[in-house]
Amino acid sequence: MMRKIVVCLALAGAASAAAATSGFLLGLDYSEWGLNAGQIAMDGTGALYTLSACTTASGSTSCVTKLSADGKTILWQYNLGFYTMAMAVDPNGGVYVVPQPPFNVQQVSLSVEKLTADGTGLAWQTQLGTFASEWGFTAVIAVDAGGRAFVAAGVGTAPGASSAGIYLIRLNAAGAADFTSVLQATGSPTAVAVDPAGSNVVVAYQANPGSSFARLIPYSGIWAAVALPHAVQSPAVAVAPDGDAVIYAGDLNSNWFLQRIDPAGNVVFSEAIAAATGAATGALALDAAGNAYLTGLSSIPIHPVKNSLAPCGLAWMSVYAPDGSILQTSYLPVTLGPPLIAESPNSSVFLLGGVDASFAPTQTGPFTVSPNAPQYARLSLFHLSPNASANTFPLACVSNSASFGIGAVAPGEVVTLFGNGLGPQVGIESTATLQTPFPIQAGNVEVTFDGKPAPLLWVQDAQINAVVPWSVAGATTEVCATYNNVETNCLTWPVTAVAAGVFTVDGFYAAALNQDGTLNTAANPAPSNTIVTIYATGLGPIDPPLADGSLVGLPLPVNTLPLKVATYFCPPIPGSFPPDCALTLAVSDAAYAGPAPFLIAGASQINFNSSDIAPGGGYLAITTPSGTVSSGYFGIHLTPQ
Repeated sequence: MMRKIVVCLALAGAASAAAATSGFLLGLDYSEWGLNAGQIAMDGTGALYTLSACTTASGSTSCVTKLSADGKTILWQYNLGFYTMAMAVDPNGGVYVVPQPPFNVQQVSLSVEKLTADGTGLAWQTQLGTFASEWGFTAVIAVDAGGRAFVAAGVGTAPGASSAGIYLIRLNAAGAADFTSVLQATGSPTAVAVDPAGSNVVVAYQANPGSSFARLIPYSGIWAAVALPHAVQSPAVAVAPDGDAVIYAGDLNSNWFLQRIDPAGNVVFSEAIAAATGAATGALALDAAGNAYLTGLSSIPIHPVKNSLAPCGLAWMSVYAPDGSILQTSYLPVTLGPPLIAESPNSSVFLLGGVDASFAPTQTGPFTVSPNAPQYARLSLFHLSPNASANTFPLACVSNSASFGIGAVAPGEVVTLFGNGLGPQVGIESTATLQTPFPIQAGNVEVTFDGKPAPLLWVQDAQINAVVPWSVAGATTEVCATYNNVETNCLTWPVTAVAAGVFTVDGFYAAALNQDGTLNTAANPAPSNTIVTIYATGLGPIDPPLADGSLVGLPLPVNTLPLKVATYFCPPIPGSFPPDCALTLAVSDAAYAGPAPFLIAGASQINFNSSDIAPGGGYLAITTPSGTVSSGYFGIHLTPQ
């Protein structure tokens, strides 16, 4: 019974994959080339403002550019004459900037400048005072609907920093400072946000060991610290019209979350963003209804998907309602960094992100990109707005069912298709026996690869688990899904000989069995010098071949491609592999590596000695005619030595 765990794991994501909420859908209005900007913002009319570097005869400085909502016209561009730490824009188009103080000085003079509405000069400039800068002085800014600016400023976490605390300074619409409060904490502010009325202010600040979050109780000058789920890196924050604070953050181990906290400090919801990856925080914005828009990067699919931009890839945008339900998740044709985001009260959205050389914008705008430009200089601007009739991709993604990694598929691999409208709302699990293979039709769902029906393990509205037919060959395959005799969009997907993935329980630790047949866990680690069993898929052909969807019986066939288990002998780094070290790489023969008995052909079982693996985990090294393929990273719980 324990060996059935691989099939269960292949289905594990289905239970939580609910259909996206109906009635909300953003559609793409246009895309065009954009500036390489560090910040973007929108005013109440939908015009876009970018803060970017610009070059003059006297050197490089910062420029603010105002672009029309249709993306076709530069309304004005203003050279600030200095580098800028932060920018904010109010609903009426007022632009506020904080100049970058000089580096390597003991004291800095902090100021705020507001541009004139036509971008021809300064409306006012206000000096905020002198601050110590011995350890990374930073300042961030936000504005309310009335044109009041809120600046959070402070120094870093160096022992003995001469300016203890983080200062919040409010400027009225005329630029005069009319309120100051100090948060008694050591750290550097990384974000500040305020509600449209200017009544609720939140500050995120970088402290040791991670970022912290605090709220200013309205007009009292008292700060209330709010604990985040765990130490995080530079969270993005926003404040809704009702005063709720919204925090989007994660840590180096890809523990990401979206949290909403009401003015009384109660957590409205806290949602794990399991598919977010990387150390760079994505962008966050709110609309007038309090819906949260966030962007990020992912190495595994995000679901549920109601997708109007592109098939699955690295970058994505999700929209969450005030109650935490997902309104939309779309993949973006962005290949470099989490996209910047700016949102207007009417829910129109601008996204700015790097694209590859194959990208073609839908319209010509005022900016151009050289065909030979490096990727970091190839940025596209996307404009979205609510559109219930927007074109969607029901079939969005194909991934390895074990690792959920996005990439080329291999014949015999157990794969997962993600999207929406792919099958019945209530999932259906298929079954098989040694005499009867898994079906090619279930719940009125069919999947084909180059027209060849694929065995189905699980079908549901947002997720299908299937097996790539053994006959798939060539550089690409066309993957199609049909539900109730209606075919979705098809995806042209790359094909490879090996696409190894190890089934895990949490995205890192393998769904492994100890020698006594019990599940390998932190509370039940594998003793040294004992056999550990893991399960994988995508390891290539077997001999003799079996029919698609068949269970593996006796006598056992064999995997035709040689396999070894590899490991880095490094300290354990949970959630991160390969470890960042230069210690010895070990490769050992598996005690058994072949088709998993009585499971579907395409699922493999690997037995190896626990003493041959390091606490940091291991991966599979498979020898193909073109060379060794390393993939299928996994962790194992081991008894401490």
